[in-house]
Amino acid sequence: MKYKTIIISDIHLWTKDSRYKELLDFLQNNKCKNLILNWDIIDWRHIKIFGWRPKEQTKLVHYIIDLAKSNQTKVFYIIWNHDWFLRRLLPINYWNIEFTNDMIYQSWWKKYYICHWDKFDRIEWKLFLLWTISFLAASFISMINRIYNNRRKKRWLKYFSLVKQIKRIVKILMTWWPEKFEKKLIKECKSKKCDGIICWHIHKEENKMIANIHYLNSWDRVESMTAITEDSQWNRKIYYHK
Repeated sequence: MKYKTIIISDIHLWTKDSRYKELLDFLQNNKCKNLILNWDIIDWRHIKIFGWRPKEQTKLVHYIIDLAKSNQTKVFYIIWNHDWFLRRLLPINYWNIEFTNDMIYQSWWKKYYICHWDKFDRIEWKLFLLWTISFLAASFISMINRIYNNRRKKRWLKYFSLVKQIKRIVKILMTWWPEKFEKKLIKECKSKKCDGIICWHIHKEENKMIANIHYLNSWDRVESMTAITEDSQWNRKIYYHK
């Protein structure tokens, strides 16, 4: 399939939970003119703490670099909260790859503001201890999820995400946060004079209108295996990997 643009979030490369094989297969079978990585592509935080970097996962990185070097695909890398240190070096242009904090994407007559919305997560930025505890807790839950699904696989059962179910429960307990988050999105989008906003940070895929603003959330490629695609007719939708 040939797309105009593909937007992907949350890969967490070089962690044991990365589903890089599925993403590599997706990119090999779905070409695009623009590839926007609005995601946690490499989990530098995990590498710093655990120092685990399987070489086989670099295949995905090399494939993306080759896409850019071929000049057939323009790659945009949106800096996120797990590799915040790169923000000190911006702007960076490497071959046909552009590293940036955010970007405005022109889609026919509409403009979309694309970003990773960690800069509005004041709790995460200000409370380092809470940030560390949440990271360790997420790593532990992911380990349990991995063990559980390895047992399911041996019994020929489909993948079941305990992580996703836990996050859904958390969202129910904190229903006020997504609403507050979306209000900030719309306010920022209007200040940029854009027609829509595409972001990632709240763990839930979205494709809806809010106050005449088109809000798209790409969710992730670990638990939900989603991406945002735009075809040659400028139709945008959330793609679910089967």
